[in-house]
Amino acid sequence: MGWFSNFFSSSKAVDNVLDKDNGLLAQAGEWIGNMSYTDEEKAESRERLNQGLVEYIKTTLSENTIRSKTRRFVAIMWISVELFLVLLTCASAPFDIELAKFYWSVATSELMFWGTMSVIGFFFGPYMIGNHFKRK
Repeated sequence: MGWFSNFFSSSKAVDNVLDKDNGLLAQAGEWIGNMSYTDEEKAESRERLNQGLVEYIKTTLSENTIRSKTRRFVAIMWISVELFLVLLTCASAPFDIELAKFYWSVATSELMFWGTMSVIGFFFGPYMIGNHFKRK
């Protein structure tokens, strides 16, 4: 501990670190400032970026068709209605329990259940299956 406190408590150490012309911080800043990015490195970086961009476009191109956008819109609307019915049940229960029971029966009906399961299965099923098989 003694050598450590002596090193940092001396004025020489402070000068070595904080001197604006020859201090360690000034030298580190000069070293960083003088680093150069060669034309070859720029070209290699640009090539990697272009390859990544091409791969991204290939993988996402099919997601921007009218059909894909419509599927996403219908799925979002379906889940929104389902959640709205559940929240409406909670909100109406303190005021009219019979009305809340009606909303709950709609939210948990066969139509809403299978529609919601279809949306969840379609959008999250491949992800869950893929992760399950990757683990094994």
